[in-house]
Amino acid sequence: MKTRPSSPRKRRVLRISLLILAAITLLALINFFPAFRLKTSGMSRLQGDYVCVYYEIEKEAAETVFEHLENEGERICQKVGTRPEEPVDVYIYDQQKTMQQKKYGLAATFLSLDWYIGDNIGDQVILTSPAAPGSFHDAEAIVGASAHELVHAYVSIINPRIRLWLTEGMALYLANGDPFEVSCLDSMPIPTLSDTRTINPIRFNNSGGYLFAHTYIEFLEKAYGWPAVMELIRTQDYPTALGKTESLIYDEWVSFLKNYPTS
Repeated sequence: MKTRPSSPRKRRVLRISLLILAAITLLALINFFPAFRLKTSGMSRLQGDYVCVYYEIEKEAAETVFEHLENEGERICQKVGTRPEEPVDVYIYDQQKTMQQKKYGLAATFLSLDWYIGDNIGDQVILTSPAAPGSFHDAEAIVGASAHELVHAYVSIINPRIRLWLTEGMALYLANGDPFEVSCLDSMPIPTLSDTRTINPIRFNNSGGYLFAHTYIEFLEKAYGWPAVMELIRTQDYPTALGKTESLIYDEWVSFLKNYPTS
């Protein structure tokens, strides 16, 4: 049985579609080229028990981060109940845009991300050097943020598919330690259940995630105990870890916030 040859119009549409797909793929490869390798040319290394810090030129700033993470590493490992076989790799870049491109590629150059000074890529950490903190933060804030990102790395080792809300809550709770400002409740709505499920970091930020997520972990520890918190981090199974559905836990957390102690 013979098949009818495709029409010239269909072949032309197919060729155009393939060209568009190839162009999109090429642009994506070009954009993310800086992210293919976290280590930049000529980086030096500081080797420790908990972290291995790679840095460019600003050695003194890198040493400050290194010492802070070595001090914090033991405490964080004890809290999350894990100790990686190898130290966590931390890459420190002298230019903020270089760090941002390691996560989002060349497109980061054109984005307004002055607040964005560090991140984790799985179990690896990328960080802007405290020697060049940018306009939004100071050197001290970046050193503090390094422990935040180290928590992310450890949590990623425990559960590579951890949800944004939970990993940020853990990092804010264990590393930042900032007390909850109850006055936030007067000026900003509590994140919705849908907000707590987002995978979009921009939505997380805009919905108040950085203000509220640590209180979620605080509530869970006080109400259910730290072992239950870590079981949730490992499994993300609310009924197994906490004995209740996620929506019921959310309602309890909202009640906890509305009755948050003011002293």
